[in-house]
Amino acid sequence: MVSTQSTVELPAAGAAALEAAFAAARAAGAPVGLPAAGDAPQLDGDRARWTLERGNAAEPGAIASGPGTPEALGRLAARWQAWHPAEVLPQDSVWRRGVLQQQLRERTEDLSSTLDEQAREQLNRELHHQGLYRFEDLPVAGSFWHSVRRHGEHTGLADLTIPPAPVPAFWQLARIALAVSVNEAGELDRERYRALLGGYHQERPLSAIERGAAPTLLRMAALDDWLERIEAGRAPAGPDPRLAGLQDAGTRVQSVWVRPAA
Repeated sequence: MVSTQSTVELPAAGAAALEAAFAAARAAGAPVGLPAAGDAPQLDGDRARWTLERGNAAEPGAIASGPGTPEALGRLAARWQAWHPAEVLPQDSVWRRGVLQQQLRERTEDLSSTLDEQAREQLNRELHHQGLYRFEDLPVAGSFWHSVRRHGEHTGLADLTIPPAPVPAFWQLARIALAVSVNEAGELDRERYRALLGGYHQERPLSAIERGAAPTLLRMAALDDWLERIEAGRAPAGPDPRLAGLQDAGTRVQSVWVRPAA
């Protein structure tokens, strides 16, 4: 489980698989936030810990060419999931497929008091919506990169997260899409989003069931980001405009799809 956005920690039993994934990414020259000191972890009893490169803030949206385009980021996301698949993740039997929803609910327990009535209503409405889904049939991944940041000259993936149980593979795409194709008003840049999906689809074909879950997972990414800002004291007391925009955009999000999967 991640302790900070620059440190990743997991049971030592899973260290070898993550080391191998880091080594594969490094060999491929992938623009990701790899450990600055090499791929081997620091060991502390039965725990393994890495300090990752965070990178720098990325420019809004995506650049026109090179490793930072939405298409390239989509390919990179799929390649990472092949390097560190779900089956290598040491699992805690307490956590099930609803790990994302469980974490969101736990994080909101003490946050409502910082919000006004309209924001609390929006938060509760979204938690109810997310609680209707368990994503049991979606392809899963063992880890995901949480952010898009600059690594040297390239825009790439940062802030690796090791969840306590596998999460939907599309969750990583949702987090990337929020960074590169959704503005602060929740408006979706269809071309950037389509390019992101297309790049991923080239490496690992997306399924029809992922198309159905895409709007909900993109909304969850916006909720996750809003909660982070509330927790950091950077969110106003009122409703979140980006989440509100995505709450109204389900059909438009679902209609954007790569041609081979249509």
